Amino acid sequence: MVDRLSRVRSYLGNLDSMLFTSRQNLRYICGFTGTEGVLLVGKQVATLFVDSRYILQARQETQGVDIVKVRKRWDDIQNYVSKHGIKTIGIESNAMDVDTFMLIKERFKDVNLIPMGERLKGLRAIKDSSEIELLKKAALISERALYTVLEKGIRGRKERDIALDLEFEMRRMNASAVSFELIVASGDRSAMPHGVASDKVIEDNDVVIIDFGCIYMGYCSDQTVTVATGQVGDEVKDVYECVREAQARAMMEVSPGMSASELDSVARDVIKDCGYGDYFGHGLGHGVGMEIHEAPGIYPLSKDVLMQGMVFTIEPGIYLPFRFGVRLEDTVLLGDSTCHMITNIDKNNIKIVS
Repeated sequence: MVDRLSRVRSYLGNLDSMLFTSRQNLRYICGFTGTEGVLLVGKQVATLFVDSRYILQARQETQGVDIVKVRKRWDDIQNYVSKHGIKTIGIESNAMDVDTFMLIKERFKDVNLIPMGERLKGLRAIKDSSEIELLKKAALISERALYTVLEKGIRGRKERDIALDLEFEMRRMNASAVSFELIVASGDRSAMPHGVASDKVIEDNDVVIIDFGCIYMGYCSDQTVTVATGQVGDEVKDVYECVREAQARAMMEVSPGMSASELDSVARDVIKDCGYGDYFGHGLGHGVGMEIHEAPGIYPLSKDVLMQGMVFTIEPGIYLPFRFGVRLEDTVLLGDSTCHMITNIDKNNIKIVS
């Protein structure tokens, strides 16, 4: 945690302090997992403000910070800021809601509040070894849950029931929650990139996209498989192979220092060459960590640069309206020259689920 505080302080520049309210950043920086707290990080001292409900928890969980009990949160914090002569504070403008911003702007009349949201996007982008282990564990939990559900069979069942079974199994295996609303989209609904589970019954010979993930110890998993419930035609096989090749090419060519937009174009060009360029409408991927969407963003207009230690998805897809879709998604860790798999399911061939 001390190293993470040092990382935060590297963002200070001429600022006196930075103020954090998001649960993910509080947990990341100092280890606090409570639902409400305010962290003020200065050049020498970091202070966590919590009310009486969280004092014991904060003392047990945190490292490298002072714990201050508050009764009237923002009044007490304002008094602290005034007492310590703090004049400039950076804020999480990408995470703070407008009501909170207006409140602290009113309270901190003599303080210059500096939006830091765009810069802070990269705070958690480089993962350390402990984070990578948690990400791998989250992936394993979600994969074991998927195998359990698929082994029971999915034909003749509602998409919604499959999603509920998946969530139950992940929680049974010690996940704290799903990392997003699970997608189970079958038949012509598989052509919807965000086709969250519905009451549609999965039929024979359906293509089924399952986008799933869980949260384990604060870290998310994210993966997509495309399976079938029987025989599929040559076009489905061709589309599947095109998507698989696009993903494989991106994984082969990614390297540190590469722009995210360039990586997106590697996979997108494969799909264009297959004749399906108009049917890949979303970005190639996104960072994964304590949130399901983090830096870097991998899409055509992204300004992000891929760096060693980043964890992100590679998820090309082709979606033919009113017919079917195919998406394959894995989460990878960028090493010193190539990427390493966080997720483990073999996607070389479409799986037939009996």
